[in-house]
Amino acid sequence: MRAASVGFCLAGVLLLGACSGSEARPSTTTVVLGQGPDVTVSSEETVTPTALPDDTVTSLTGAPSEESEAVPVTHPPLEPMVVTVLPSNFGALDGLFTQYASVFGVPIVATPATDPAKILHAAQVLRGYLDNDQDGNVDDSAVLSALLDARSGMMMGASNQDIDRDEIWEAFGELEEAGFAPFQELYANETAQLGSFDFALEEVHHLIYDQGWAVVYPEYFAREGSALSEAMDIARGGYFTSVPNLYPSAAWYSYDDRTCDYGCMVTEYFYWAHTTLLGLQVAVGPERCQEISHEWRPCTPDDLRQTDPAVVGILENPLLKLPMKSPL
Repeated sequence: MRAASVGFCLAGVLLLGACSGSEARPSTTTVVLGQGPDVTVSSEETVTPTALPDDTVTSLTGAPSEESEAVPVTHPPLEPMVVTVLPSNFGALDGLFTQYASVFGVPIVATPATDPAKILHAAQVLRGYLDNDQDGNVDDSAVLSALLDARSGMMMGASNQDIDRDEIWEAFGELEEAGFAPFQELYANETAQLGSFDFALEEVHHLIYDQGWAVVYPEYFAREGSALSEAMDIARGGYFTSVPNLYPSAAWYSYDDRTCDYGCMVTEYFYWAHTTLLGLQVAVGPERCQEISHEWRPCTPDDLRQTDPAVVGILENPLLKLPMKSPL
């Protein structure tokens, strides 16, 4: 169990722990990436280290590695994005999760081993989905209200092994007993990896769908009996309450995870369709289409329009105020 904070040093300045082996923890620790390249780290004093390049959010954990590379972003944040220590209202997570960020009040909690740059990237994705026109305000206040009412958020770890521990699930069980909805998992080693698909685009989307869009617009997005679920039945080649032994040959959505029930299938279908329409599936390269073909066939926007006009009609309904461009 890794309950203690992990120390990181940036240009000799304390970040989420202690430098030079010291175990002392500052009363306030903040990492800020705002407009432009400046990074400010605050503990008991404020220091501004060397500016980062304009076009990257650079890992703050030291030397580059395969799991901690420069993360490209296509535009600066609309407002400062901050990683701080975990607030006291998440008491059940104390020690297990030590890092925290918030986007319009929606929390992201992270383990000590999670790269802060990956937390900031997840926050950027969350904000990009909620404020897709980048005007500094959420595009759909009802969806944000649903997310806040659910008291849900993202939980991040360095990897699956960092999260999949009995003490962590017990802690989140306590949170749910206190009125929190389940948190959505995201792993840093699958987030913003150069040359690979960015799974922050998927897991953050799941959070907003489950606790936001499906709640606010049930006739369109509910997990059963909605326009979305009916479109999914067409995409799967029929109505299946569980994974069939063999999908019909005409199906273009054929997820075969038997732990995923019908409602879970709807969540995944919406993610596939929406991110395909936004061009996110092929953003890393044409080989992505082959990688996902066992589960999802129409991997470009044009493919989706030709193959699944029913779901495109839902996605482009202006009443639903869905993101219509990449969140990054």
